[in-house]
Amino acid sequence: MQSANADGTVHRLSRRGKAWRIGLALTGIAALAHGTLRDSDDYFPFGSMAQYASAHDLDGEVRSVYMLADTQSGRSRVRVPLNATGTGIGRAEVEGQLDRILADPSLLQTIADAYQATHPDRDHYTTLYLMRDTYQLRDGYREGEPVTEELAAWTVR
Repeated sequence: MQSANADGTVHRLSRRGKAWRIGLALTGIAALAHGTLRDSDDYFPFGSMAQYASAHDLDGEVRSVYMLADTQSGRSRVRVPLNATGTGIGRAEVEGQLDRILADPSLLQTIADAYQATHPDRDHYTTLYLMRDTYQLRDGYREGEPVTEELAAWTVR
């Protein structure tokens, strides 16, 4: 391998430089293979590529997970901001752990704790509700109203 400077001077890459670059590329490929074989995105962006593997059914359905909360001041079912500035926990993180949360709703306590730590001056949550809206598609467009399900609830400690 070689590269040229602006003045046209050519510099060859040393064996050590080549080995370092090849090693880095092989490490990336191994991490991608590991994430794909485990069907895990724990090491994002070296996770499963299954989400890109097939076309979506234009007449299928789309599911959207989100959270609502009751607050100390009595406000009911306010939207929980699942993002970096709201709770520090993204919606994709919740969706990725959905099976674990359904098996053990106490895991939702982490979200209440994160919100309280991030926003100590705001109204704290008393109950969290894990929700899912299911939208029906027709020719790739949403048709009708969503079906809303409460998947889990947790009383904050």
